[in-house]
Amino acid sequence: MRWAGVLAVLVLAAGFLPGARAYDVQTIEVSEAGFNPEVCQMNREYLRFKNVGSTPRRVVRYSPTPGGGILFDSGWLEPGEVSREEYMGFPGTFRFEDFENPDHAVIVKTPVFSATWPVICSPDPAKQPPPPICRGQPHCLRVAAVAAD
Repeated sequence: MRWAGVLAVLVLAAGFLPGARAYDVQTIEVSEAGFNPEVCQMNREYLRFKNVGSTPRRVVRYSPTPGGGILFDSGWLEPGEVSREEYMGFPGTFRFEDFENPDHAVIVKTPVFSATWPVICSPDPAKQPPPPICRGQPHCLRVAAVAAD
C-alpha cells in the first residue's frame, strides 16, 4: 500500500518533466528569405520560431492599436536557435514580422467560430534560405558594390 502512494507521486511528477507535454507546438522557420510557411493555420496552442538562416534574426508582433508597442519579441535568435513558446490562446489573425525587414512577415490564424480546425503550418521543404556568401569557400573575396552615375 505504501508503494502505491510513491508510484502515484512518480506518475504525477512525470507529467511535469521537460519534454512531457500535452499540447502541440507549431514551429515557423525564419531566415534571410523570410518566413516558412508564410501563413500558419493553427489551433489555439503554442507557437515558436526557429532561425534556419545564417545571420541572427529577431521576430516581433506589434499591437494592432496605435502606440501599443511590441506584444511579442523573440529576442535575437542565432542561427539554429529556437525562440520561447508563445501561447496563441485567442481567436483571430496575427502578424509576426522580421524586426529588421518588416516586409518579411508571417500570418498566424487561430479558429474563431470553433474550438479546433485542420492545422496547416508545416514549412515547405522546397523553400530554402539563400546560401551564405563565401561559406566554405577558401580564399573567397567579397567586394563592396559601388554605384556609378
